[in-house]
Amino acid sequence: MEQGTLEEQLRECQRDNNHLKNSVSAMREELEEVNHNADARVQDAVADANSRNAQLVETISAIREEIEFINNETTRKVQDAVADSQAEIAQLKKTVSSLREAMQAMSDEHTRLQQNTIADSSVEKGQLEKTISSIREELEHLRMSSDEKLAQETAHFNSERTQLQNTIQELRDELETTQ
Repeated sequence: MEQGTLEEQLRECQRDNNHLKNSVSAMREELEEVNHNADARVQDAVADANSRNAQLVETISAIREEIEFINNETTRKVQDAVADSQAEIAQLKKTVSSLREAMQAMSDEHTRLQQNTIADSSVEKGQLEKTISSIREELEHLRMSSDEKLAQETAHFNSERTQLQNTIQELRDELETTQ
């Protein structure tokens, strides 16, 4: 009977041992699955972070391109305004030159007419002085108008640039707070 009991105890120990081996094996599989799931979650988080970073880089790149486009467009507009003003000034100089030539011709005519008739020359002299005054006033008005136009374009350019710089700073601040 003692032999039968030892064999039973041995079998029971072997059953317990097999049961423990099965439990350890099941726990190992469960631990491997948990590790695998954790690795998958980490990989998903890294992929998500990389995707967000890529989106931010694309957004920043797009904003930079837009700012560069706006700066180029603003520069072009200012250059166009300056070119227009220069063209207008050149035209005014030509006009002044031709007006001077015309005035010279009138002066010559005036001298000739003065020799003929003092009364006629007095009237013509008054007309010429009025014409000169009018031309000067018109020339001064045109010069002031072109100066105002250039000042407005410059102010508009500076305003847009300041607004863009503020937008960039806001985006940078927002980017820094999201990181």
